[in-house]
Order: sequence, then C-alpha cells, then structure tokens
Amino acid sequence: MTDETPRRPAPGGVAPTYTIFLRDFSAPVLLRGEETQRPAHFNVRLTVTHPGPNFPDDIAAVMSYEPIVQDLRRLCADARPSGAEELAERAASLCLKQPEVGSARVEVELADRSTGAIAGVTVFRGHPEGV
Repeated sequence: MTDETPRRPAPGGVAPTYTIFLRDFSAPVLLRGEETQRPAHFNVRLTVTHPGPNFPDDIAAVMSYEPIVQDLRRLCADARPSGAEELAERAASLCLKQPEVGSARVEVELADRSTGAIAGVTVFRGHPEGV
C-alpha cells in the first residue's frame, strides 16, 4: 500500500492482516573478522496490514515481497555482521521499515564451509502498536 489509506480495524478493534513469507532465500555474506564469504539462509514471515474488504483486485493493492528480497540482498552484500544474531536483527529491522509490516519473524542460518555445520537464530520483532 503506497497510498495514505488509514488502517481500519476489524470488528473487535484489531486491524485485519495477512502473512507474507519468504522461504529458503540464500545470499553470500562476509562476517566481521572473516576473509571468505559463507552462505546465509533466510526464512522470513511478516504480518502485514490487510488493505480492507473492498480493496481492488490489483497486485499494487497488497505488499510485495520483492522489496524485502532486495533489502536482504543489499544487507548481505554490505553488512559485515558479527554473526547470525546481528544479521537476523538487521533483517528484521529492514522488514519493519515497510509501513505495512506489523511484525517480523526472521530465521537466519549460517553455514560453515570447513565443517559443514549450520548454526542459526530466529528473532521475532514487531511495532509496539502492533498492526
């Protein structure tokens, strides 16, 4: 939603929402203090404000996941995080900058090329006022 349409609460005072998810997104990331990139794998689930019962049957009326994909690509290219926790926190923060996003669940896994081990973290973040 790019217009200035106010959020309309559903009966009971809760704004209607829907969920956007992005599974198995991967990008190379260079961690702080390391010299070689490693694969970062993301699973993202966003709770998004629904445009309302009379929204037009138009893709522009609902939030696209593409800005999230672009933000994650830029984050991995530029971030130099200390680990999965920092990468997940930054990814969640980027998601919450989208005005329609009320909450974000971000899972990040980092693969160790030398051992094959995978370590990760999941963070849940949301706006204080909710969706």
